[in-house]
Amino acid sequence: MLNYLLLFTAVLAVSSAAIFAFLASVPGVVAAFWRLTLSIPFLLLIYRPRKIVMSRMSVLAGLALALHFSFWIESLFHASIAVSTTIVCTHSLFSGLFAYLWGEKPRPNQIAGVLIAMVGVYLLSGADARADLYGILLALAGAIAGGYYFASARFARSVDFPSYLIVTYSSAAVFSLLACLLTSQPIFGYPASTWIYLALMALIPMLVGHSLLNYLLRQMEVLPVTASVIGEAVGATALAAIFLNQTLETQAYAYMFVILSGIALTFFKQGNPDS
Repeated sequence: MLNYLLLFTAVLAVSSAAIFAFLASVPGVVAAFWRLTLSIPFLLLIYRPRKIVMSRMSVLAGLALALHFSFWIESLFHASIAVSTTIVCTHSLFSGLFAYLWGEKPRPNQIAGVLIAMVGVYLLSGADARADLYGILLALAGAIAGGYYFASARFARSVDFPSYLIVTYSSAAVFSLLACLLTSQPIFGYPASTWIYLALMALIPMLVGHSLLNYLLRQMEVLPVTASVIGEAVGATALAAIFLNQTLETQAYAYMFVILSGIALTFFKQGNPDS
């Protein structure tokens, strides 16, 4: 039961990311860099590691995380938050594929749940005619990278957890900084309001949300965790409607119900939630 409570908290936390990223209104690679960089001091303060162990999997997970954030955040400016977030949440499908390739076989109910949720995502992604193809492709690229990142957390359990988080986030920050330099995007010179939203992104969806998800992926199988993160699409859509007036047609909310039903199905026959 504790793991389920933590999972709900994590999904709630990551659901705020799209709102903060949109309000920060900086290029995707810049938002990714500061979201990661500003979270690292707090991570070091929480864990106070005496020794940090580098691992190849942590660094590769960091690269995937940098790509996931950069592509997805940029997509928010080419599609509504509902469309962008629902598409990027198909990372559940890709994380399941990576997990399968690495030896974790999903149960039939988990496969069915993800497929049902993906149908809901597909329907919801078409609920906004304003979305352009570039934004959809960016979100999809973010989903693929996110799938690798989430699956990596499950299969890096031999690496000390604080070390894994610190190296993964730090690597992602470095890769994001390189992307900023290569694309000539400024990392300073933004208004005070932008820094507030970047800091909120670092503290809530990053430090709380992603750190909890990485922890839970050591306790639970990949698909139930990442399928639950599909709920971010529902949370982000609701927050966008409340705070940004990005409303959708009535049937979009029925599609959200389909998504949540698929998520619920992945938990059936899961066994002891704390195992």
